This record gives sequence, structure tokens and C-alpha cells, in this order.
Amino acid sequence: MKSTTIRIYIGTLLMLLVFSCNDEFLERAPLDTPSLETFWETEDHAEMWVNNLYTGLEGAEQSIFEAFSDNAWGRAGSGANQVAQGSFTTSDGHVNQYWDYRYIRLSLEFFEYIDQIPDISQSRVDELSGQVWFMLAYQYYRLVTLYRDVPLVTTPLEIAGSDVPKNTKAEVLDYVLENLEKAIDLLPLAWPDSENGRITKGAAMALKARVLLYNERWAEAAQAAKDVMDLGIYSLHPNYGELFLRDFNNQTDEVILAHQYAESVGTHPGQGIVRRYAPVYLGGFALILPTDDLQGSFQMADGSAFDWNNPTHAANPFDNRDPRFYHTFMWQGRDYNGTLVDYTGSEFRFAWTYLNYVKYVADLQDRFWDTWVNWIIFRYADILLMYAEATNEATGPDDSVYDALDEIRDRVDMPLVDRVTYSDQASLREFIRNERRVELAGEGLRYFDIIRWETAEDVLNREIKSLDLTDWVDLPKDGEGNSLLPVKDVQTRIFNPAKHYVWPIPQDAIDRSNNLEQHSEWQ
Repeated sequence: MKSTTIRIYIGTLLMLLVFSCNDEFLERAPLDTPSLETFWETEDHAEMWVNNLYTGLEGAEQSIFEAFSDNAWGRAGSGANQVAQGSFTTSDGHVNQYWDYRYIRLSLEFFEYIDQIPDISQSRVDELSGQVWFMLAYQYYRLVTLYRDVPLVTTPLEIAGSDVPKNTKAEVLDYVLENLEKAIDLLPLAWPDSENGRITKGAAMALKARVLLYNERWAEAAQAAKDVMDLGIYSLHPNYGELFLRDFNNQTDEVILAHQYAESVGTHPGQGIVRRYAPVYLGGFALILPTDDLQGSFQMADGSAFDWNNPTHAANPFDNRDPRFYHTFMWQGRDYNGTLVDYTGSEFRFAWTYLNYVKYVADLQDRFWDTWVNWIIFRYADILLMYAEATNEATGPDDSVYDALDEIRDRVDMPLVDRVTYSDQASLREFIRNERRVELAGEGLRYFDIIRWETAEDVLNREIKSLDLTDWVDLPKDGEGNSLLPVKDVQTRIFNPAKHYVWPIPQDAIDRSNNLEQHSEWQ
């Protein structure tokens, strides 16, 4: 167990004892209250404040975005159906959940109060400030990625002055990138082992690359990703599957930043990843189930495409696949920690798509409800993919693009990119997009990809069905020869490109404001 994780969670508890955070839109506790005035007395108080900001980093709950995408289906109870089916409204729970200024307010208050601490060194102020500049940038990046134009608040506001209008996305992005430059300048390349999990210079650089990539600033994004690569301190972990096991928390040079969890201190809230990914009869809730479309995006081991219409593939759909397939899925008959996965029988098993994610739950067996595997926010494979995509979009294919992709595929013994077949920008674009989907499956990033690529209207406007295992040689059958895993309809999805490429501002925020206007798509 790492001491940083302990301090972050203890710090959060103490912060809650000191004062209560007001969740109202852009509101904050009055700055003249005794609790705030007396809190900022020591360097430890300042560190406690910064530690609390780490709870605002995305964690295992980010997995819900898999079910918003074509990667997975969120069955009833997961709260994902409204977004995935295009039926969400301005009052949807997720729309409200992610419209969150709490950590922005706390970050701004740090800069207002840090100078009050006596005898704190400038180097310590810089060390703490670098982390907070990152947090400010990170929170605004999250807001504009979902909601586009949002209010930009750069100083703590009194309640009376908190009713402010939207700023343009471009204005907010300028602020995000300015703060990231400050963070990059102040943060260290690495922390002592006792401080594992803290924001580093590389993490700030990775966020810069992602922000630029998501906003199609291709040449800048390519350079930002290359800057991370040139640090020379990150590399692909030799074993792909080990990245998502508890024993490898903070034990690999591939992970650039992860939300920290720890046994008995910070386990997943609400049994997050377990209830969402693990099968019901093995202790999970199976709330997020991979789609046939996702499994079909994984190539055969020889680099050819998987195809249900190929008799050999249909007869043996789980054989000879991309090795990442086996670190991503569990299926009928697979040995899962000594238990054979069985999707037959009554519907209580909730095996609607006949697949579950094994990523992030691969090492769970007897303690499903108490897991503490870190949730990865940035890893080096994503940097390589960002570099490849951005460079291809900026200038077209070159050796550096193929080399980045080959590094990822070579790690799992997949054939290197065929430079003849994928010799032009358009064909290589599709290859890169599929490679992102496969490499990052189950990690909560696919939804943001199909939104920024504007392909959601194509991949989400369709019927989801379970796997077609009709010709599978190992298909279980009843005594009369009928399939115990029949093809079935799962969900009809609708994506309206006229409105669903941006989330609405929550109706509650609109109702409490005189100056905040709803996006035109949602009026």
C-alpha cells in the first residue's frame, strides 16, 4: 500500500471535517468563515488540500462511458441506457453528474490561500502549484469535452457573483493549455516511490497531447505526444494483461497516471468496476457487457479480419485471435480463476451479449466486492496511438507513424502494419482507429473517440444483438439439439447527430441562472 494513497484519502476525510463543499453551480463557502480562515496554517494543510483534489480524477466509474459507446451495452440499472439510446434529456443523471465545478472552485481557492501559510518555501509552493494547475486544466478539459461551451471561472466567486454566462470552447481551451504549460514547468519528472500516484511532468504533457488531439490540432498534438515519447522514461510493459492487475499497481513504466486505490484504504466506490464488468453468478452485476461489434474488431492472430461469414471463424470464434482478445473478454466455457464461465440457464445470469469484460477484473476471485486495482488515466500505448493518429492527420503516413503502431503490435506478437495495404492517409486512418479501439477496449475512451470523429451517428444508430454462435462447434445444446445460447435482440440505439454530439447543460443549472443559456441543439 502506497503512502500517497493513504494521505489522499485521509486528507479527504479531514477536509470534510473542516468544511462542507457546496455543490451548487459555481457556489462556494464564504471565504470569511472561521473554518477556511483557520485551515490554512501549515504546509501540511496545503498538502491536504491538494490531496483532496486527486479524488476529482476519473476512476473506475469512467467505465460507464464504455456503455455509451458501441463497445458495450449497459443493461437496465446501470444508468447508461438513456445516453446510449439517445433518450437522455437535460435532466438526465449523468448530464447532472459531470457538470461539476467543485474541484475547479477548490483549485482556485488554493491559489487564493497558499500565500497565507507562514515559512513555506517557494520550491514547496511550486511543487504543490504544479499539481493544482494540472487539476484546473483537467477539470475544464472534462467539461468542454462533454458540454462544449461552459462558463470559464478563473478566480473564486462570491455567491452573489456566480451567475455567469458561457464562454466559447476555444476560450476555455486556451485557459486549459495555459495552465498545462504552468504545470509542465513546475512538476517533476518523477516522485519518490512513497509519492507514487502524484501528477508528474509527463502526466501534464500527456493531458496536453490528449486535449490537442481531441480538438483536431493535429500538428500540435503530434508534437505534444512526441515530447512525451522523447522523455525516455516511459515504455510498453512487456505483458499487456498485467497492466490491469492489482499486483501491478504502480509497478510498470507504461502507466503515466492512474487513479490510486489501495486495500482497506481506497477500494472502488460502490464496488465500481466489479459490479459493472464481472458476471452475475461469479459475484458481479454484469452492468456493462461488451458487444459483438467490439469483439469483431479484434483481428485474427495472423492479422486478418474476423468474419462471422468465414466458416472457420464461425466454427471457432474464440480461437487464434489477437492476444489482447484474451485479456479483454470472458466467454462461454472460458476458465476464469478455476471456474468455467457458463451463460446457459435462466436469465438471472444477465448474459445478454454472451460476453463479459475480463480487463480490470482478471485477478478477482474470492473478494469481488473489495477491489483496489488502479484505474489507468494515461498510459504510454495511448501516447503512441495519439502520435500515430495526429501525425497521419497532419502530414499523412511516414515511418514514424508505422513505427509507433508496430511497437504496440509487437508487444503482443501481432503482425506489424502492412505498409503496402495501409499506404495512404485514409486507409491508415481506419487502421489507427481500429487499433485504438482494440488496445484501449474497456478503458472508457471509445465514446470520446466516436464523438470527436463524428462517427457516432454511424456506429450507434443500429440494433445490438448477442453473438451469433449458431455455427460454433462448442455451442451448448439442450437434449433436443436446441441452442442454449440463441441469437437475441439486445437493444435498438438511436443517435441524433443534430443534438447528440454535445451534451446539454443541466436543466437545474439553467433554472438557477439568469445568464446561462442552453445550447441551441437542446433548446
